[in-house]
Amino acid sequence: MDKYFEDSYRRKCRKDLANYFYQNINDPTGQYNHIWAFVIKAFHFTVPIYACLIYISAPIWLGLFTLVLSLCSWSLFMYLKGCFVSNVEYKLNSDNFINIIDPYLVMCGYPITEETRYNGTQYIVLIHFIIAFAILYFRLKMRHFTKN
Repeated sequence: MDKYFEDSYRRKCRKDLANYFYQNINDPTGQYNHIWAFVIKAFHFTVPIYACLIYISAPIWLGLFTLVLSLCSWSLFMYLKGCFVSNVEYKLNSDNFINIIDPYLVMCGYPITEETRYNGTQYIVLIHFIIAFAILYFRLKMRHFTKN
């Protein structure tokens, strides 16, 4: 049971998950891998923004469902000690790889290392969830207020 909580096992799971997706996406000629990497990166970067739009404007049930999916994604990130989606992006286009947290690290003056990427992602996710919970709390309160 202890092996499931060892860092080496968790990182191996992240690598295996990334390899699984890479093998399903990888073009045998390698000709379109950079396009796949860009599409995944664009999706990876914009999902939190779309989630905030859902929290603000979609029905409450959809906002709560999105919040649960976001919490599951964050739990997976923490368990795997990193993001397997970033690993897939790197495998598809290692020549021009930029992690989605890198611009934030550069803006704040931090060096780009594995540790600062992990910690920076945790801080950005924390801000995301504070905003998400505040929006949904406000919407639920306003819903209750307008019913009375």
